[in-house]
Amino acid sequence: MFDYKPERLALTGYRCAMAGYDHGDASCWDELWSSYVNDGGLGFACNAMGSLQYFVRAIRAAVPEGNTYYPRNCLRVCRQECLVLSLLSAQQHRHHKEAAYALQHLLPGEAVDQAEQVVAAATRFAQCLEEEELLLLPVPLDVIQSIMEAGSCPAHCPYKLN
Repeated sequence: MFDYKPERLALTGYRCAMAGYDHGDASCWDELWSSYVNDGGLGFACNAMGSLQYFVRAIRAAVPEGNTYYPRNCLRVCRQECLVLSLLSAQQHRHHKEAAYALQHLLPGEAVDQAEQVVAAATRFAQCLEEEELLLLPVPLDVIQSIMEAGSCPAHCPYKLN
């Protein structure tokens, strides 16, 4: 999966931004900036940083505890990261069932009132990627379901997707 530039940029951005907030460490943001400039160019970095931050902040507001992500260079992807990528992909491809399913499993039940904000933020970040011709691969509903229904595996269980 990390061979695909759109997925790599989306996941790197998500991981670095989440870590920056969780650890209060500016080096996470610096690493994100450098990664975006090196992989997507200066224009992409300038355009993407705001919509990425909006997206991550919306998720953090809806899921204040229990956000799961791996370190930037990890080649595994956890369930929450799969849901994030699935939601972004669904927004790009206008796959409403997939978006609804990913959102339902990404947000806890008590965060229903914040779903609209998360969708708006996901749509904006997905559009930002799309404007740079960075189209995420479509993720079929049955694939998202198989990730969520993978036996008794806990929510933080890694899935090697590459």
